[in-house]
Amino acid sequence: MMFKQKKTTAFTLVEVLIACVVMALFMTAVYQLFIGGSKTAGRAQWVSGTVDQMRNTLSLLSREIRSSTYPTTLFSDTFYDPCDNDDPKVAAEFYLRILQDGKPILPPSTGELKIMTWVVCEPEKPKNQPGKIVKNELFLDFAQQTRVAPVGNLRLVSSAFSYTTDAKNEYARSGKLNLTPIEKETRSKILVNDVQFIEFSVAGTLPPEKPVDFFPISVKIHTLYPKDEKLSKENSIMATPQVGIDTF
Repeated sequence: MMFKQKKTTAFTLVEVLIACVVMALFMTAVYQLFIGGSKTAGRAQWVSGTVDQMRNTLSLLSREIRSSTYPTTLFSDTFYDPCDNDDPKVAAEFYLRILQDGKPILPPSTGELKIMTWVVCEPEKPKNQPGKIVKNELFLDFAQQTRVAPVGNLRLVSSAFSYTTDAKNEYARSGKLNLTPIEKETRSKILVNDVQFIEFSVAGTLPPEKPVDFFPISVKIHTLYPKDEKLSKENSIMATPQVGIDTF
């Protein structure tokens, strides 16, 4: 009995090569779509996070700047603070201070750069309660080098103290405070990432002629997306401290 042998078919080399080329083109297109989608998602995530950081930070700085005050000894019928001192340098110890006025401040190439300091004080009530002073320092820390500029992290360092004064030194008029650290209220926190520059602008003379000359100050924060130098975000606020303003 005779059996017919089935014919077997196979792909030719040319067909295999064509299939490989088609598959490679397909995979390339899929990869490009994936990478494009990832970049778009990365940009959107950065924008959302950065906008939130700047909004929260500028709201915080606005409150802090408006709360800047001199240390005060408060009585029922009068009060004393460094503005009463004949020496203007006494009040100047508690001024809000910035690194420079009206020019962008860039992150350092390494390390940290102090760019602003201020104090927030609660009055002392002799024999009843001590006062409280919070010393704040704003730093711009180097984070990374992008293709166009370095970017940094904006960091706030705060140290809290209770304080008392005494009659022989004319209470808070002398500016001499007996400080006791409040350890639980000392903090260091990064506020904004990817900062390209910060700019302060004061609507008045520096230093002020009198310690009771209170001028508005604007704070502008400009950020840059490290993976795309064409993408940036900027926001600003203006607030008036209840102390004088000067540079370091």
